Amino acid sequence: MNDKTDKKTGNIIELKINGATVCYLRTDGAVAADYLSFIAKTTEVLMLDRNSLEQEANVFGKTIQHGYSAFSAIKDPKGL
Repeated sequence: MNDKTDKKTGNIIELKINGATVCYLRTDGAVAADYLSFIAKTTEVLMLDRNSLEQEANVFGKTIQHGYSAFSAIKDPKGL
């Protein structure tokens, strides 16, 4: 096969917020660092809406407002 005629197959994974692209990942040629960077940015963006995250955690008797950096959501200490 001729390298010039070979087409790379891959996808573009894109995160959009209100129609605006926040980040994207081209899977053709992506390495682990690319995937980790995409996941980090996605997590960062999702954490911007802490109120919604706290409300969701509260539905399950948990909270994200605590001082334990190793855990994202814990049982709500007020309920203990």
